[in-house]
Amino acid sequence: MNQADLIIKNAHILTVSAQGEIANGCIIVKDKKIIDVFEGPLRNYESKKVIDAKGKLVLPGFVDCHTHLVHAGSRANELQYRLQGMSYQEIQQKGGGIYSSVKATRAADPEKLYQQSLERVKLCLKHGTTTAEIKTGYGLNPATEKKMLDVIHRLNIESDLETIATFLGPHVYPDDQEPEAYIDWLLNEGLELAKKDAEFVDIYCDVGAYTFEDTEKFLNAAKSKRIPLKIHSGQFEALGATGLAADLGAVSADHLDKVSEAEFDALLRAGTVPVFLPGCSYYLKTAYPDARPYLDANMPVALATDYNPGTCPSLSIPMMMSLAVMHMGFTPEEALKAVTRNAAKAINRDDCIGSLEKGKQADILICKIGKLDDLIAMFGGNFVGTVIKKGLLI
Repeated sequence: MNQADLIIKNAHILTVSAQGEIANGCIIVKDKKIIDVFEGPLRNYESKKVIDAKGKLVLPGFVDCHTHLVHAGSRANELQYRLQGMSYQEIQQKGGGIYSSVKATRAADPEKLYQQSLERVKLCLKHGTTTAEIKTGYGLNPATEKKMLDVIHRLNIESDLETIATFLGPHVYPDDQEPEAYIDWLLNEGLELAKKDAEFVDIYCDVGAYTFEDTEKFLNAAKSKRIPLKIHSGQFEALGATGLAADLGAVSADHLDKVSEAEFDALLRAGTVPVFLPGCSYYLKTAYPDARPYLDANMPVALATDYNPGTCPSLSIPMMMSLAVMHMGFTPEEALKAVTRNAAKAINRDDCIGSLEKGKQADILICKIGKLDDLIAMFGGNFVGTVIKKGLLI
């Protein structure tokens, strides 16, 4: 008999791979990786750790490919403004929004920032997220952007969540410095910091954020330094930045509530991953984008929480899946692929996570339910029972 570190048997497995759905099968784990997935009863392997899934649903660990998880403070007080009809931009102009989080994050010492962020990491894991991309952008100055990157890396080392760092120094223009001076820092020392401490760079181009011209400068400068690109674009207006990022080879373009036909074509040509963030539409009470054209064009569409303290304070990937199915044209199977394999592609990790197949990292969820439809239908609940990261039970 072959020895394994972990065996899961009697499982209803959705592999999100060419192997497809396995009604009753086994997953074999050794040295943090999946070494076999097969249909039928357990055979040829033994282990001191055997989990009987008892027919429950087994999925790849969720990949949240767009979060702002590291920040200090709360913006729950902004709910009252939103209920009064204030727009995102109006709240920001009152000193709320991103600027409120910037103030709190700048003031927090590194340990406090880490501990607050660690509590959110625990919520991620409870809801089945085993890998998360985390952006900076609540610093808007050199010291705090570096502090955020340090916390993201510490979480990766000291917590059970695998984290990927993205430099979002150009989140909004700082309100305590001339834009030209800050952009000069971004294009020089900021990008050097990103090249050293982040895996991606990102910029927010939209109404109330960065202009198309500054976005073009930043993305071209980052590309010249060979730093992989991401973009926040098309949340409120289609300013052309989605197409620009695609033409420059961006790994992903995120939000995409407003996208022109030409930008859609650019995404298709480039293979850039479209990342939709339905939690923002829910919380801002705006129209949900229609993902069906992207899905029908066979783009690798992803979903993420966009967790942040102001416009989507939710870390529940299952809730995002439910919103996507009910409001954006996804099937349950497409929603699952969007938070696993395609979300992994949005962070250049689809070669090692995002599906249950031989050679992939053993990031596995055992749910308390037997069918994917249940996960979508029973929205608001958490039906993730067991979380396994790199072959270890969390």
